Parts: sequence; structure tokens; C-alpha cells
Amino acid sequence: METVLPEGYAEHTPPFDLTGYVVCFWTSLRQSLVGGPASPRRVLPDGCVDIVLGFGRDDDPASIELTEAFGVGAMTKPLIVDGPGPRLYIGVRFKPGFAYAAFGIPAAQLTDERVEFHVLGDGPSELADIETRTTDAERLTATVELVRRRLLGSRIVPAVPRSVRAAVHRIVNARGNLRVASMALEIGVTRQQLAKQFATHVGVTPKMLARISRTQAALARADAARAAYPRQIDWSAIAFELGYYDQPHFIDDFKALTGKTPGEWIKG
Repeated sequence: METVLPEGYAEHTPPFDLTGYVVCFWTSLRQSLVGGPASPRRVLPDGCVDIVLGFGRDDDPASIELTEAFGVGAMTKPLIVDGPGPRLYIGVRFKPGFAYAAFGIPAAQLTDERVEFHVLGDGPSELADIETRTTDAERLTATVELVRRRLLGSRIVPAVPRSVRAAVHRIVNARGNLRVASMALEIGVTRQQLAKQFATHVGVTPKMLARISRTQAALARADAARAAYPRQIDWSAIAFELGYYDQPHFIDDFKALTGKTPGEWIKG
């Protein structure tokens, strides 16, 4: 029996051998096909890069052809996804630090950019197997295999420096609440060396990744608070817990990375 992909947006856990490189695989079935017009979706910076494949057209449920293939660089601002598009998107979200390994070109060249797949690594030849698949579940499986070949196959994958892996780990674990200069010294590199390595392998600076991590942590706390006490979120407490110097600094960071103030975010 055919496996049916979930309607709307869904995340899929990567296989064990890819967990060191991949946050998740994801699928997005256009809402216009499942009970109403597609709603705009706000995509927020998370320090990751994605490869995205689009299949068919949202005005034709029977369409199956591969219509889009591109990479999305690390983001420093929100992106609003709206309007007509493919019937189905399948994507892979790589962990921060693996942009160069995934794309084959320096990550800073792709920051806040979308680039066609044919310029990434081996290009169109990698898509041949996916184009032969006949169901959405098979297309997802083939996308997983594409990533496995790209990272673990015969292709030479650029090594991620130990300092980059250590810095990303510390920033994410600290939820961005740390001093980059002090962290660099603890790792054993200068701040300038680390910034250069991040430009190649991450696509944003260590400081920007810290800002993104803190904002993501603030959103997670707000979501948890809203679930327990709707519309009673103590943003001042969240800012304090995450180490912001003051409330205006927190609000500025939050708006820069989400496009809304905390108050506007809660209203939807």
C-alpha cells in the first residue's frame, strides 16, 4: 500500500547515518489542494541551509513532474512564501556548519539567496533518479538517497573544521547567550579566523548565529507560555532569561529576525 505524505507542512526525522548532517527532511503539500487557498507562510532564520525540490503544479493535483530544484542559503531576515507554486515541495534542512559540505560552494555566497540546483555540486545529473519516481513517498525516499550520496558517497565532501563544529555547538547549546570573542579564545582560534571559517561553512557570522539562536529560543519559550496561559506572555522575563541587556535590545533583535515585534507576533 502506498505511503501518503502528510498534508500541509511536515518534518521527517533523518536516517541514523545522516543525523550528524541533517536537521530534518520536510514536505509541504500545498494547502490549496487540501481544503482551501494556500496561506502565506513566514519562514524565519534558523542558521541552516536547505535544498528544495518542487513537483507538479498546485492547480493540477495529477501533475508529478519535477518543476523546481534550488538551494536556499542561511538567512538573516524573514522570508514570506506566498502565491502559486508547485503542488509539493520536498526539502532537506542541513545543520548549521554543513553548508559548504552540502552545496560545494562557500556558504557566504548564498546568504539570503536562492540558487538553482545546477550550480550546486554535481548538478542536474543527481536529479535523474528522482525524476523517475511515481509517488510522493518514493520522491521523498529518493531525496534522502540524493543527500546520502552527496554527503557519504564517492564525492569528496569538504571537511568542517573542528573550530566551526565546536563554535556552532556552543552557540546552539547556549541559545546564543555568550560572548563570541571569549568563545573563540576557548576554542583556540581568533575571532577573525572563526568569522572567516563561518563565511565558508555556515553563511552567517558567529554573532548572527547567536542572535538567531536567541530569537529561536525566545519563540520556543513564547509558544510554551502561550500553550499554558494564552495571551499572558511575560516578554521581559524571556528577555532576561536569554541574557539580553535590556528590553529594547531584545525587541530590536526579535523584529529584525521575525519581521514583527513580540506583541505583533502573538496577535498572529
